[in-house]
Amino acid sequence: MPGPPDIPPSAPNAPAAGDGLSRGEAVYQGLKSGILHHRFRMGDPLREEDVASWFGASRAPARDALKRLETEGLVERIGRKYAVRNYSYDEILVTYRMRAALEHLSVEFAILRADDAGIAALGAELAAQKAVLGNASRGEFSDLDARFHLALARLSGNDMLLRETETIINRARLIRSNELDKDNGPQAAYADHCRIHAALLRRDADTAKAELNYHYATTVRLHETRSADALGARS
Repeated sequence: MPGPPDIPPSAPNAPAAGDGLSRGEAVYQGLKSGILHHRFRMGDPLREEDVASWFGASRAPARDALKRLETEGLVERIGRKYAVRNYSYDEILVTYRMRAALEHLSVEFAILRADDAGIAALGAELAAQKAVLGNASRGEFSDLDARFHLALARLSGNDMLLRETETIINRARLIRSNELDKDNGPQAAYADHCRIHAALLRRDADTAKAELNYHYATTVRLHETRSADALGARS
């Protein structure tokens, strides 16, 4: 089958059962890491026996991991088989509209509740991104991208908002795996983050929200074009 049999040694942060985790937890975290680090594309098949083989496990923990990832929107069941979740354009639009709503709330709460030092501390995430531009893999930069957005959600002081933001960001990371050869890349993402941070430092909520919307626009536009092309091919 297509797919990366080298997931356990090569996926960043993919844990092993020897790290004090159960075998099922190690399979779950390792497979999730592979998905979030763009080692799969939407629609790639995930056979239980292959997942078990990648992590030296039996099929039972592989099946449990797949079920957990299904509830998180990263895997889907098609008949009796599993695959990496394949989002339609409409589902992508909903995902990004939900993400915008959550992150706009984060901006509003952060500006109301966070002190200047807390907002300034987001600069450490930007420094980490700048340090690896041109060197990090897309999967590694995806981690840094998520860290920035989760740090913003954390400034809201709202645990529920943070949890929901993490879930939606993970789905967006999967969606972006299909567009890595067409999007604007880490340099553009870093520049977007800098503008978002600058607006937060000024406590300018409207501009921060507008910059967030711009940050998402490329991915949504690419999928809109792909959806239109598919409809044209069928007509």
